Amino acid sequence: MQSKAPIIIESQGATPVVWQIRKGVWAGSTICSSLQTEQWFVGGAADVTSKGKLILVNSGLSAATVDIEVWNEIGAQPAKALTIKANSYLEVGVDSLAPGSQSLVIKVFTRAGRVTSYMIDERGRGLRALGGDLVNFAPKASKEVFIPAIPHTVRKVGSKSVELPHTLRILAPGEIDARITVSVYSTDGSFIPAGLEGKVIKSGSVATLDLNPNLPASKFGIRISSDEPIVASIFSQTISEGKSDFIWSTAAAELTQSNFSVAGLAPQLIFIGAKVKAELVLLFNNGKRKTVRVNGEDIAAVRIPDGVRSISITEAGKGIYGAGLVATKSGYGYFPLTAGSVLTKSSVPMSNIRVLTP
Repeated sequence: MQSKAPIIIESQGATPVVWQIRKGVWAGSTICSSLQTEQWFVGGAADVTSKGKLILVNSGLSAATVDIEVWNEIGAQPAKALTIKANSYLEVGVDSLAPGSQSLVIKVFTRAGRVTSYMIDERGRGLRALGGDLVNFAPKASKEVFIPAIPHTVRKVGSKSVELPHTLRILAPGEIDARITVSVYSTDGSFIPAGLEGKVIKSGSVATLDLNPNLPASKFGIRISSDEPIVASIFSQTISEGKSDFIWSTAAAELTQSNFSVAGLAPQLIFIGAKVKAELVLLFNNGKRKTVRVNGEDIAAVRIPDGVRSISITEAGKGIYGAGLVATKSGYGYFPLTAGSVLTKSSVPMSNIRVLTP
């Protein structure tokens, strides 16, 4: 629990998962991460409903310099250079980066210092809260983007079932238009939604595409293949234990051996790939361990029980991507199964007699 200021955790190679809520208003999840040179945030808005912010944390002992580049539905916006004092943090209102924009992609590039950035997308209209979420970052633009866990909610309206919508936000930041194909991985098999094969995305401006896969209430994942580097995410309306919220499902890196601290969360883990094969070791609060083997075609899910302190991914096949979903009374949250904490080293000063004799 923390009130406001960021904290630094020495986690010995494990990745702590953060769960943040505004009780009864919204909830979101992210991972603690070590310093990052480049971070892409695909999400948020800067219109009149925006209450979001970008948080820049400098954990170093010297001042840090970062460049913030912004794209919206029109194109690239003027970049901003910021300096962050040593061992401090800076909050930037999202609505100040590109006022009036409805679709944003933000790139934070660290020129000097130890900086990690986080983004909160919170929205409201007057006194009415519209929900919120933490937007996880992608480390770079890529020609293949995997988003493993997207909650698909079906709501009862009278005698009818209404599927809540999804929106794909995508940017080709280069100089050349991108041609993309979107594949959906679900328990009903993998398929390409109508209109999303060979779709041309204009370079330099943020595109928004409807994604309506026509599935029962469940979870699904997507793979986006492109001939040019892209960044992308999925915006979904959700209902969690009767509470309306929204969630940003973001890109995840290929699954590797890693360890995640999830005490108190009990997430559902979703894995996608041509052939899903992985092994997890669950460590419980009472010290007991349990090995779980995950197998499936296209997609597989594992519900983590209460009382699990950490999840270790001990084996992972090629081409597998994973993420976690957490549902509470305050809303939904998403976090990628990407190792955020790494062991760092610093050089030991070498003795030299010249420092003793002038």
